[in-house]
Amino acid sequence: MSSEISDLIRAGSTGDSDFRAKILEENVLGKATASGRESVFRNLSSLYGLSTVPPLTKVFFRLASLDVGSQALLALMIALARDPLLRASAGTVIPAQVGAPVQWPNFAERFNRLFPCRFSEKMVRSLSQNCASTWTQTGHLEGKRKQRKRVNPSASVAALAALIATVCGFSGPAILSSAWFQVLDLNPESAIDALRSAEARGMARVRAAGDVIEISVRQQMATTLGVPELEHV
Repeated sequence: MSSEISDLIRAGSTGDSDFRAKILEENVLGKATASGRESVFRNLSSLYGLSTVPPLTKVFFRLASLDVGSQALLALMIALARDPLLRASAGTVIPAQVGAPVQWPNFAERFNRLFPCRFSEKMVRSLSQNCASTWTQTGHLEGKRKQRKRVNPSASVAALAALIATVCGFSGPAILSSAWFQVLDLNPESAIDALRSAEARGMARVRAAGDVIEISVRQQMATTLGVPELEHV
């Protein structure tokens, strides 16, 4: 998670905030120059939707203020939904065995394979190092050797994952096996358990009988989090 997003949350920003005003005029991120403020606003807008503040961004800020300990994984979900290169990097991290090192050259190898001749060597290195840093912040990698570790997502993170999967067109059991839950190191059984916890918090509705699984989060999260436009996403 970007440290600037964490700073925005600590500054009391919500999904209804005027992020442009907070960053450029109030300078809540403490940037020394106007160009620095403009740069960070562009970068955060690209990753988290601060300029247009779509419903998913509003949901993120609501959840992040309620579940402080899960901010990094919540931010990852939103960034993955918006950044195709970060999504591509997941293919380096998620299949890795627990304890195996996943370092920036591993990311570079994947980017060069998926996007041959698209980036300069310098750009690939910078992108790969940024990805290694991101996956370390989320808890998927740890230590100097960037060893793979399993994450333990909360109910709110599972609910957000189900919401994004739903928006992407998944339904029923396909939600549980989607990439959004794979990134959270949840198999279908543990994903159901996490969503039942979300249900107890008013953020999901889960019905499972045999092979029939129904999962609903859009209406529940719209009501509980106060984001009515979510029902129309």
